[in-house]
Amino acid sequence: MITLKESIEIETSLEELYSWFMNLEKNFTKWHPNHKKFERLTGGDEVGDIIYFEQCVSGIWYKIKGEITVKEKNKHNFRLEFKTMSGIGRISFIAEKTEEGCIFTHIENFGLKTPLIGGVINFLLFNVIARKKANWDLILHDMKEDNKNLKQILEKRTQA
Repeated sequence: MITLKESIEIETSLEELYSWFMNLEKNFTKWHPNHKKFERLTGGDEVGDIIYFEQCVSGIWYKIKGEITVKEKNKHNFRLEFKTMSGIGRISFIAEKTEEGCIFTHIENFGLKTPLIGGVINFLLFNVIARKKANWDLILHDMKEDNKNLKQILEKRTQA
């Protein structure tokens, strides 16, 4: 299994950050020029709902359909997660409240965890079948850009 993780401090309230994510249908394309489309296929943002998004990173299209698997929020943090319909990808957005704002963490996991068979399947997927899309440096660079853009968007909103 491959795990990519990127965190950033954002000077905004936990509530503002959470609200921004709860409105991805209007915020997704503003988040990054690579982001092209976001839809709530089943109409909601609850566990079990299906979402779809498209982005093009350095000429490589990622068209992802997934199920929301975690939606948790309290006064100190929140966690949103979804898994791809293929089951080989998981994306997590985690925010923790700080004195100055929030620490926002974006995690992407790829592959199967199952010992032995998972290793074989992961090798075939990432080194043979989807080698072009499994460019971990490119994906991590995109995650870093997403976090920087999110910081700029939310801090500009807070100051306005």
